[in-house]
Amino acid sequence: MAVKYAEVIGDVELGNVAFSKLNKRCKTKFENSSEFLFEADYYLRKNTGYTFEEFVQFMGHEKETDTLANQLVEELIQQNGGCNTTALEHWFKFVTNYNEENHLVFLRQNKTLFGLPEVVRTDNQIEKAFNQKIKEYKNLPYKELFDLASALVHGSYSYSMFGLSQSITTNIEKSLELWRFSIEKFKEPQAYYYIGKLLQNSSTRDAFNAFEQSAKQGYKYGEIWLGTYYACNKDTIKALYWLDIAKKDYKDPDYIDDIYAEIDELGMPTNCMDGWVY
Repeated sequence: MAVKYAEVIGDVELGNVAFSKLNKRCKTKFENSSEFLFEADYYLRKNTGYTFEEFVQFMGHEKETDTLANQLVEELIQQNGGCNTTALEHWFKFVTNYNEENHLVFLRQNKTLFGLPEVVRTDNQIEKAFNQKIKEYKNLPYKELFDLASALVHGSYSYSMFGLSQSITTNIEKSLELWRFSIEKFKEPQAYYYIGKLLQNSSTRDAFNAFEQSAKQGYKYGEIWLGTYYACNKDTIKALYWLDIAKKDYKDPDYIDDIYAEIDELGMPTNCMDGWVY
């Protein structure tokens, strides 16, 4: 596993260095997208405890990478008869597509790598990293947005495999901002569900609309919530409709069966209060 991580990160870093050298030689503007680099860094932190930069430094192949990048750039220029923009753009597209379709796919598999020297992070360092991530949130992957939005509610933030802070300042409005952006960029129905949870103490109407959207877009917990809500309000037909949908392919169908049983025996689920789901 360590070898595979080294191959993937080494290849990405080789591209970074080669892009930089090619930009100087041919006045191009090639670089990996910030979205790609942020996502690679996120999965690396979660599964190895290292940031991208820390992992590159740990491998200690800077000189070899620089030499290979020089060779790569020289070969590209020679093969294409100089700084042929069309040919270089074709190569750049090939490299970035390969990064997305292979390296990022591997990192997204969340294969944990143990045994590396632990990177010790202070609470202050983690809080500083958190604040920086909040500033950059529009370029971050959905899973990291999920972590940040949750931390803004609970005050607990896991930056890396071993980097945890329980001292994050909560901010519900900022959390809502991140969830809404997640919907705008990633079309994630899960985000509607968490918006509903945040709004239910201030506006049950807005919360209901959010929960309903999460259900209509296929989020299992949203479907369960909506079915339970209708059961709380004695609308058995709609309740069973949404609970039946939720039960299909749900990891714990017995949980749905328990809700059915509560409706049959008690008239409504036990987590109802004044027509709302708690």
